[in-house]
Amino acid sequence: MPLPADLLRRPIAHRALHDRSAGRPENSPAAIRAAVEAGYAIEIDVQGTSDGQAVVFHDEWMERLTEATGFVKDYTAADLGRITLRHSTDTIPTLPQVLAIVAGRVPLLIEIKDQTDRMAETDGRLEAAVARDLQGYTGPVAVMSFNPHAVANMARLAPNIPRGITTAAYDYEGWAPLSPEIGRAHV
Repeated sequence: MPLPADLLRRPIAHRALHDRSAGRPENSPAAIRAAVEAGYAIEIDVQGTSDGQAVVFHDEWMERLTEATGFVKDYTAADLGRITLRHSTDTIPTLPQVLAIVAGRVPLLIEIKDQTDRMAETDGRLEAAVARDLQGYTGPVAVMSFNPHAVANMARLAPNIPRGITTAAYDYEGWAPLSPEIGRAHV
């Protein structure tokens, strides 16, 4: 499935058009609205919750972006929806809430964060939540992940949604080891 053409033509606001001094932290509803208003494509990150929902949040832990502590995966989506983001009055949105804000007006690139901390096989709950949330969404969208297992799960769960591997200059000492063979086997 090819990427939506607008993802290749438009600037992409990484974690939306965030600006803490303006009350728009990364991945916040305010930052997403600002990116839509500016006409940018938007990259967002999703994490899984204890009740199997996808929430738009970058880190696996709460401390950097909120006053709360612990791991995102240990909270329910409703609990997270009551936690205020630092430098903002916004709370942590679910993926369906973000899809409603974007409403197909600009392209959306969704990074599925690794839920294993090892780039290992996932339990598939986050990918299932993303696939479920994207059913019926008609805007231009694609998904990606550093974890090839998450991408393989999305290929199985939502074969009509464009997908790909996110990569970087891996420091094999600092990152979870991921051999080129494993990466090729899951694309």
